[in-house]
Amino acid sequence: MTTPVPRPVRIWYVAGQRFCNLNCPSCVSIGDWAKSRRYDWKNPEDRHTYEQVVTWIGTRPHPAKVRLGTLGEPFASLFFLEKAAWLTLQPGVEHVELLSNAILVPRRLRKLEAQANLGKLSLWLTWHDGQADLDRVIKAAAFAQETYGCFVVVNALLFEDNAAAVARARDAARAGGLRFNVDLGYDPTAPTGVGAAAVPVMKAEGALDTLAELGGNRALAETALLGLSSCQGMLCRAGHDAFFIDIHGQVFRCSNYSAQDMKPLGSVLAPGFELPLRAETWAPCAARGGCGNKEDFLNLQIASPLRPETVPSLGWTDA
Repeated sequence: MTTPVPRPVRIWYVAGQRFCNLNCPSCVSIGDWAKSRRYDWKNPEDRHTYEQVVTWIGTRPHPAKVRLGTLGEPFASLFFLEKAAWLTLQPGVEHVELLSNAILVPRRLRKLEAQANLGKLSLWLTWHDGQADLDRVIKAAAFAQETYGCFVVVNALLFEDNAAAVARARDAARAGGLRFNVDLGYDPTAPTGVGAAAVPVMKAEGALDTLAELGGNRALAETALLGLSSCQGMLCRAGHDAFFIDIHGQVFRCSNYSAQDMKPLGSVLAPGFELPLRAETWAPCAARGGCGNKEDFLNLQIASPLRPETVPSLGWTDA
């Protein structure tokens, strides 16, 4: 009798690291989740929790595909990066994805080289027009891809007035031999469940045509808009092989369950905690409101054709 191979688990963890070297007006880190220009960790326990959660992830019996999110800029925090580097060395961790503005990437990767398996690193690099020089972002992305073999995606957000800038980013990424993605930019102050009203570009005529022309995945955008309206009752695999961990170490089926203050599955900080993996792949969503995050709505059954299973990224779709 053979022992079944444990299925890979996708884990999206948002840590309490807050310092950011940019000041983007469209940043989604607001309110209690606000970034900072002054401190790296607002509360000492946030740093301790991060260390505990990363250690827990790295010692799971299941293979793990991990996206380490922050409230600020991860490459601005040496402590954050040291633990992320440790995670890349763990045999059960298939990849570690970081979301960054790219500015500090070359400098920090050189420092991490001796203490990390950078080939396991996936970088989701978003260019923020008006905050960062596009050429610098492209060079940083190419450096990570060519020097260390990182899986790199150059990302841009489409708003109602920046199509020309997104086109420049697309052309520069393609000229540099880099993957390019364009997503819908959200209004972080919009209430949940308002659908397209949370997406400023949807005020413009032919917005999805524009997104497709810029290299975006129209089917993905349509799924995002549907998810933003409401996912309640829709079949989703979150809780089967995908989970969300919040800044306090609490584990939820997805980030919307956390945002809606639904009961967590438990806490990583509790001694002996193990993920209660649901046997059934699909189960109806019970959360109010809608999915505002790609990491969530890509778990919906309607989005399953869009998610490549073998790509080392929790956010990439092969557009």
